[in-house]
Amino acid sequence: MNKIARFLQKSPHEKAATVMANVKWTSRHLNSFAHSSGDWARMLPWARLRHTDFHSGLGDSCYLLYGLARSMKPKICVEIGSARGKSACYVGMALKENGGGKLIAIDPHTHTDWNDSESNETLSIMRHNIRKFGLEDQIEIKRQTSSEAASSWPHPIDMIFIDGDHTYEGVKRDWELFLPYLTEFGIVIFHDTAWDLPAYHKDSRSDMGVPRFLEELRRDGYPVITINRDYGVSLVQPIRGGHPLSVASPRTASVSF
Repeated sequence: MNKIARFLQKSPHEKAATVMANVKWTSRHLNSFAHSSGDWARMLPWARLRHTDFHSGLGDSCYLLYGLARSMKPKICVEIGSARGKSACYVGMALKENGGGKLIAIDPHTHTDWNDSESNETLSIMRHNIRKFGLEDQIEIKRQTSSEAASSWPHPIDMIFIDGDHTYEGVKRDWELFLPYLTEFGIVIFHDTAWDLPAYHKDSRSDMGVPRFLEELRRDGYPVITINRDYGVSLVQPIRGGHPLSVASPRTASVSF
């Protein structure tokens, strides 16, 4: 019995585990299995995300965004800075698996001081990736700056990923623009928050202001959790002192605009 025949006799969960353990398999192999198993076809999009090179510095921290979206079951997610769409596709896939929710992806898709050398015109690439994974219903692209998008913002926000203008003024502006729309237990996630740590000094830039701004939030009493991977990913609860979890709590947390 050849390998493909043995694979097809496995349960859906065994098939998924086999693919996750063999990262050298190509999309062509994965597609061939999809045609021969209805259960596997439903799992295929998640597996294919792993085999797509988005040319992103987000690295494996995309799983953090995916996991938060799966756990929180958000109605509205926002990202500022999309490039080729890695973070958007992982959040969009989570929303698809949740059976509801929308990601609004904000990016001018033109040259900025924070593009890499291959990311000036990324709109067509992002659209291709969204179609590739069937996420048109989950992801809405706004080809705008964050200031343009915020000028007529209509939605409460459950989760926002900020990865756009990395200057101190830029990241602070994005925080201030969208903070008023965060829901009670909304979460803000920032990328590139660890550039001031020694491990990243050789690649750091003098105009990188994200770590400075996150340190100010921490000192001002906002709960900040930082994962020191993929240039730093930090989760912030946008309430000074954190959200009270007991009616007996003597303090009153407040969102600061």
